[in-house]
Amino acid sequence: MGIQSTPDPPLCQAVASFFERPDIHGNLALLGERLPAGAAVYAAGGALRNLLIATMHGSAPPTRDIDLFIGGLEGNFVLADALADQPAVPTDLKGMRWHPAGSDLVYDLSLLPDFLVIDAYGLDPTPENLLASIDFTINAILYDVRHGTLVERGCSAAVRSRVIDFNSRRIPDKGLMAYRILLMAHKTGFRLAEPVFDFVRHRLELETVRGLKGLLRAKVGKGTAAEIMALYDALCRHHSYGDYRRAHGTGPGGE
Repeated sequence: MGIQSTPDPPLCQAVASFFERPDIHGNLALLGERLPAGAAVYAAGGALRNLLIATMHGSAPPTRDIDLFIGGLEGNFVLADALADQPAVPTDLKGMRWHPAGSDLVYDLSLLPDFLVIDAYGLDPTPENLLASIDFTINAILYDVRHGTLVERGCSAAVRSRVIDFNSRRIPDKGLMAYRILLMAHKTGFRLAEPVFDFVRHRLELETVRGLKGLLRAKVGKGTAAEIMALYDALCRHHSYGDYRRAHGTGPGGE
Protein backbone atom coordinates (compact mmCIF):
# COMPACT_ATOMS: atom_id res chain seq x y z
CA MET A 1 0.00 0.00 0.00
CA GLY A 2 1.69 3.18 -1.17
CA ILE A 3 -1.00 5.78 -0.48
CA GLN A 4 -0.61 8.01 2.55
CA SER A 5 -3.73 9.20 4.33
CA THR A 6 -4.84 10.99 7.47
CA PRO A 7 -6.43 8.77 10.13
CA ASP A 8 -10.03 9.29 11.23
CA PRO A 9 -10.68 12.27 13.57
CA PRO A 10 -11.03 10.17 16.77
CA LEU A 11 -7.62 8.65 16.12
CA CYS A 12 -6.08 12.04 15.40
CA GLN A 13 -7.57 13.39 18.63
CA ALA A 14 -6.20 10.48 20.66
CA VAL A 15 -2.71 11.15 19.30
CA ALA A 16 -2.98 14.93 19.81
CA SER A 17 -4.14 14.45 23.40
CA PHE A 18 -1.22 12.12 24.10
CA PHE A 19 1.36 14.63 22.88
CA GLU A 20 -0.37 17.45 24.75
CA ARG A 21 0.26 15.73 28.07
CA PRO A 22 2.34 18.20 30.12
CA ASP A 23 5.18 15.75 30.74
CA ILE A 24 5.51 14.77 27.07
CA HIS A 25 4.99 18.30 25.77
CA GLY A 26 7.61 19.64 28.17
CA ASN A 27 10.22 17.06 27.19
CA LEU A 28 9.63 17.62 23.49
CA ALA A 29 9.92 21.38 24.02
CA LEU A 30 13.27 20.82 25.75
CA LEU A 31 14.44 18.65 22.86
CA GLY A 32 13.34 21.34 20.40
CA GLU A 33 15.46 23.90 22.23
CA ARG A 34 18.53 21.71 21.67
CA LEU A 35 17.95 21.36 17.92
CA PRO A 36 18.61 23.87 15.13
CA ALA A 37 15.69 26.05 14.06
CA GLY A 38 15.17 24.09 10.83
CA ALA A 39 14.97 20.69 12.48
CA ALA A 40 11.86 18.53 12.16
CA VAL A 41 10.84 15.92 14.74
CA TYR A 42 8.62 12.96 13.85
CA ALA A 43 7.15 10.35 16.18
CA ALA A 44 6.52 6.93 14.67
CA GLY A 45 5.79 3.36 15.55
CA GLY A 46 5.03 1.82 18.92
CA ALA A 47 3.53 4.65 21.00
CA LEU A 48 1.24 5.68 18.14
CA ARG A 49 0.33 2.07 17.39
CA ASN A 50 -0.63 1.49 21.02
CA LEU A 51 -2.81 4.61 21.01
CA LEU A 52 -4.68 3.29 17.99
CA ILE A 53 -5.04 -0.17 19.54
CA ALA A 54 -6.43 1.35 22.76
CA THR A 55 -8.82 3.61 20.83
CA MET A 56 -10.12 0.83 18.60
CA HIS A 57 -10.03 -2.17 20.91
CA GLY A 58 -10.22 -0.74 24.42
CA SER A 59 -6.82 -1.81 25.74
CA ALA A 60 -3.26 -1.96 24.41
CA PRO A 61 0.26 -3.05 25.36
CA PRO A 62 1.91 -0.61 27.78
CA THR A 63 3.81 2.27 26.22
CA ARG A 64 7.26 2.62 27.74
CA ASP A 65 9.03 4.70 25.11
CA ILE A 66 8.48 7.02 22.17
CA ASP A 67 10.43 6.65 18.93
CA LEU A 68 11.46 10.04 17.54
CA PHE A 69 13.19 10.72 14.21
CA ILE A 70 14.91 14.03 13.55
CA GLY A 71 15.34 15.49 10.08
CA GLY A 72 16.25 18.78 8.45
CA LEU A 73 19.76 18.87 9.96
CA GLU A 74 23.17 19.63 8.57
CA GLY A 75 25.47 16.65 8.06
CA ASN A 76 27.79 17.65 10.91
CA PHE A 77 25.09 17.71 13.62
CA VAL A 78 25.92 15.44 16.58
CA LEU A 79 22.89 14.39 18.64
CA ALA A 80 25.02 13.28 21.59
CA ASP A 81 26.46 16.78 21.89
CA ALA A 82 22.98 18.30 22.00
CA LEU A 83 22.08 16.03 24.93
CA ALA A 84 25.46 16.12 26.67
CA ASP A 85 23.98 17.27 29.99
CA GLN A 86 21.01 14.89 29.79
CA PRO A 87 20.62 11.25 30.92
CA ALA A 88 21.06 9.76 27.46
CA VAL A 89 23.08 6.81 26.18
CA PRO A 90 23.97 5.65 22.65
CA THR A 91 21.92 2.86 21.07
CA ASP A 92 23.01 0.03 18.78
CA LEU A 93 21.64 1.81 15.69
CA LYS A 94 23.46 5.16 15.94
CA GLY A 95 20.73 6.84 18.00
CA MET A 96 20.36 7.99 21.60
CA ARG A 97 18.10 6.63 24.32
CA TRP A 98 17.04 9.60 26.44
CA HIS A 99 15.31 9.27 29.81
CA PRO A 100 14.51 12.79 31.01
CA ALA A 101 14.57 13.32 34.76
CA GLY A 102 11.18 12.53 36.29
CA SER A 103 9.77 11.07 33.07
CA ASP A 104 7.83 7.80 33.01
CA LEU A 105 8.70 7.46 29.33
CA VAL A 106 11.99 6.97 27.53
CA TYR A 107 12.66 8.68 24.19
CA ASP A 108 14.51 6.73 21.50
CA LEU A 109 16.03 9.36 19.22
CA SER A 110 17.47 8.81 15.76
CA LEU A 111 18.57 11.09 12.96
CA LEU A 112 16.60 10.40 9.77
CA PRO A 113 19.73 9.58 7.71
CA ASP A 114 20.67 6.96 10.32
CA PHE A 115 17.35 5.08 10.22
CA LEU A 116 18.39 1.52 9.34
CA VAL A 117 16.49 1.12 6.05
CA ILE A 118 17.22 4.65 4.83
CA ASP A 119 20.91 4.19 5.62
CA ALA A 120 21.22 0.66 4.20
CA TYR A 121 19.47 1.44 0.91
CA GLY A 122 20.78 4.97 0.39
CA LEU A 123 17.34 6.61 0.44
CA ASP A 124 16.79 10.33 0.79
CA PRO A 125 16.19 11.12 4.49
CA THR A 126 12.64 12.41 4.07
CA PRO A 127 9.53 11.74 6.17
CA GLU A 128 7.94 10.11 3.11
CA ASN A 129 10.78 7.61 2.86
CA LEU A 130 10.68 7.05 6.61
CA LEU A 131 6.99 6.20 6.48
CA ALA A 132 7.51 3.93 3.47
CA SER A 133 10.44 2.15 5.18
CA ILE A 134 8.80 1.28 8.51
CA ASP A 135 8.64 -2.48 8.95
CA PHE A 136 4.93 -3.28 9.43
CA THR A 137 1.66 -1.59 8.54
CA ILE A 138 0.67 -1.59 12.24
CA ASN A 139 3.66 0.74 12.80
CA ALA A 140 3.32 2.81 9.62
CA ILE A 141 2.08 6.03 11.15
CA LEU A 142 3.94 9.33 11.53
CA TYR A 143 3.25 12.36 13.72
CA ASP A 144 4.93 15.68 12.93
CA VAL A 145 5.59 17.05 16.40
CA ARG A 146 6.04 20.69 15.39
CA HIS A 147 3.06 20.90 13.06
CA GLY A 148 0.76 18.51 14.89
CA THR A 149 -0.09 16.55 11.73
CA LEU A 150 -0.60 12.81 11.45
CA VAL A 151 -0.27 10.59 8.38
CA GLU A 152 -0.41 6.84 7.98
CA ARG A 153 0.19 4.13 5.42
CA GLY A 154 -2.40 1.46 6.11
CA CYS A 155 -1.86 1.53 9.89
CA SER A 156 -5.49 2.08 10.96
CA ALA A 157 -6.79 -0.76 8.78
CA ALA A 158 -4.09 -3.13 10.02
CA VAL A 159 -4.74 -2.31 13.68
CA ARG A 160 -8.49 -2.61 13.19
CA SER A 161 -8.02 -6.04 11.58
CA ARG A 162 -5.37 -7.10 14.11
CA VAL A 163 -2.97 -8.15 11.35
CA ILE A 164 0.83 -7.89 11.18
CA ASP A 165 1.81 -7.38 7.54
CA PHE A 166 4.87 -5.94 5.85
CA ASN A 167 4.79 -2.23 5.13
CA SER A 168 8.23 -2.36 3.49
CA ARG A 169 9.84 -5.35 1.80
CA ARG A 170 13.31 -3.84 2.25
CA ILE A 171 14.94 -6.12 4.82
CA PRO A 172 18.57 -5.21 5.54
CA ASP A 173 18.88 -7.71 8.41
CA LYS A 174 16.85 -10.95 8.42
CA GLY A 175 17.58 -11.72 12.06
CA LEU A 176 16.45 -8.28 13.18
CA MET A 177 13.28 -8.57 11.08
CA ALA A 178 12.49 -11.98 12.60
CA TYR A 179 13.00 -10.48 16.06
CA ARG A 180 10.62 -7.64 15.21
CA ILE A 181 7.94 -9.98 13.82
CA LEU A 182 7.94 -12.25 16.84
CA LEU A 183 8.10 -9.34 19.29
CA MET A 184 5.09 -7.66 17.63
CA ALA A 185 3.13 -10.91 17.66
CA HIS A 186 3.99 -11.43 21.33
CA LYS A 187 3.11 -7.86 22.35
CA THR A 188 -0.12 -7.46 20.41
CA GLY A 189 -1.49 -10.97 19.95
CA PHE A 190 -2.22 -10.02 16.33
CA ARG A 191 -2.04 -12.72 13.67
CA LEU A 192 0.54 -12.73 10.89
CA ALA A 193 -0.36 -11.96 7.29
CA GLU A 194 0.68 -14.64 4.81
CA PRO A 195 3.92 -12.93 3.60
CA VAL A 196 5.05 -12.48 7.21
CA PHE A 197 4.17 -16.06 8.11
CA ASP A 198 6.12 -17.30 5.08
CA PHE A 199 9.13 -15.21 6.08
CA VAL A 200 9.22 -16.70 9.58
CA ARG A 201 8.35 -20.22 8.48
CA HIS A 202 10.51 -20.57 5.36
CA ARG A 203 13.21 -17.89 5.11
CA LEU A 204 15.18 -18.20 8.34
CA GLU A 205 18.33 -20.31 8.24
CA LEU A 206 19.43 -22.26 11.33
CA GLU A 207 22.23 -19.77 11.99
CA THR A 208 19.73 -16.88 11.90
CA VAL A 209 17.47 -18.66 14.39
CA ARG A 210 20.40 -19.25 16.73
CA GLY A 211 21.28 -15.56 16.54
CA LEU A 212 17.63 -14.70 17.11
CA LYS A 213 17.65 -16.54 20.44
CA GLY A 214 20.65 -14.54 21.62
CA LEU A 215 19.15 -11.25 20.43
CA LEU A 216 15.89 -11.94 22.27
CA ARG A 217 17.70 -12.76 25.52
CA ALA A 218 19.73 -9.56 25.26
CA LYS A 219 16.72 -7.37 24.45
CA VAL A 220 13.86 -8.76 26.54
CA GLY A 221 15.44 -11.12 29.08
CA LYS A 222 15.47 -14.90 29.33
CA GLY A 223 11.88 -15.34 30.50
CA THR A 224 10.24 -13.31 27.74
CA ALA A 225 12.73 -14.69 25.21
CA ALA A 226 11.60 -18.21 26.09
CA GLU A 227 7.94 -17.22 25.61
CA ILE A 228 8.69 -15.68 22.22
CA MET A 229 10.72 -18.68 21.05
CA ALA A 230 7.80 -20.90 22.09
CA LEU A 231 5.65 -18.75 19.80
CA TYR A 232 8.18 -19.29 17.00
CA ASP A 233 8.14 -23.06 17.60
CA ALA A 234 4.34 -23.05 17.47
CA LEU A 235 4.42 -21.16 14.16
CA CYS A 236 6.85 -23.69 12.71
CA ARG A 237 4.48 -26.55 13.52
CA HIS A 238 2.04 -25.13 10.94
CA HIS A 239 2.93 -26.60 7.55
CA SER A 240 0.94 -24.02 5.57
CA TYR A 241 -0.64 -20.62 6.03
CA GLY A 242 -4.06 -22.20 5.69
CA ASP A 243 -3.22 -24.47 8.60
CA TYR A 244 -2.09 -21.45 10.63
CA ARG A 245 -5.30 -19.53 9.83
CA ARG A 246 -7.52 -22.46 10.72
CA ALA A 247 -5.74 -22.76 14.06
CA HIS A 248 -6.26 -19.04 14.75
CA GLY A 249 -9.80 -18.84 13.44
CA THR A 250 -11.19 -15.78 11.73
CA GLY A 251 -12.45 -13.85 14.80
CA PRO A 252 -11.72 -10.12 15.08
CA GLY A 253 -8.52 -10.50 13.13
CA GLY A 254 -10.14 -12.37 10.26
CA GLU A 255 -10.76 -11.17 6.77
